[in-house]
Amino acid sequence: MSLTGNSLVNHLNGDDSDSLVNSLGKNHHSTVNALSKGKYEKLKEAAERLEQYADALHTAGDKSIYEKAKKSGDASEVQDEVEKMVSAYNDVLDKLRTDMTTLGQFYRQSLKEAAAENKEGLKSVGISLDKNGRMNIDKEKLKSADVDKLESIFGEAGTLSSKLNLIVEKVADSAQANAKSASSQENAAGNSVDALIRS
Repeated sequence: MSLTGNSLVNHLNGDDSDSLVNSLGKNHHSTVNALSKGKYEKLKEAAERLEQYADALHTAGDKSIYEKAKKSGDASEVQDEVEKMVSAYNDVLDKLRTDMTTLGQFYRQSLKEAAAENKEGLKSVGISLDKNGRMNIDKEKLKSADVDKLESIFGEAGTLSSKLNLIVEKVADSAQANAKSASSQENAAGNSVDALIRS
């Protein structure tokens, strides 16, 4: 019995261009592409979150969170933003760990280096780096950090936020391109299977 116009004999003879086995293979690649697309979409979202928090911490001037904290005498908004940035940084780092492409590993290493360059400053406000480059927060020490110290590390005068921002902008762009590529491949495989079923 032939499922696509070809017989089992044709398959055994190597003429399986439209065989069920071949179409299952295409379907498998479609599933892999769908998983890749989802992975890259999540990476893009995580990178955009980190970019948002790093940007908020890097902003200078009268409307910056540092100036607001200095005027109010309450550094909690700055500390909360630092905690969000650390969480987003760890999330991006974790997602890049599963991206085994050369570019993905380059971005991961770049993030780790940006943090390592600021290791002493981070430590002074209660943020340590583990062996994998992840940041860990001592919340009590962070809460006791003054606004000027936080601004010197995360603000315009420091290098951390600006470097993270630059790196994750590239990560988001790359993830978006990879998700689009996986989607295109998924659509092409789906169209091939549809055409095969109709024939």
